[in-house]
Amino acid sequence: MGHGPSLDPLQPIEDELNEGKDAVVPRSLATCFDCLEQLLEAFRDLADRDDIHQAAARLALVQEWIRNEAKRAAANPIFSDLRLVKNAATDLANRTRNRAE
Repeated sequence: MGHGPSLDPLQPIEDELNEGKDAVVPRSLATCFDCLEQLLEAFRDLADRDDIHQAAARLALVQEWIRNEAKRAAANPIFSDLRLVKNAATDLANRTRNRAE
């Protein structure tokens, strides 16, 4: 009577982790999951393979994805109230600092 796929107790988990270890770095990231996956792969590049060049390429993609998401969020009208609060807080901090000087 089967209850789903059985696990091979002798297969090391490392085999699963090393799948695609020589994978090509994608040109761009489409989703948050893709971003997180590349971030983890960059850590693996450094920790397991000491491949700083591939890690740097992955981290550049992650940075680009974050910048694009920040621009997209900034353009979203739902965040306009947050920008107003942030600007008011920054103005208050600047006025307080100027008075102290």
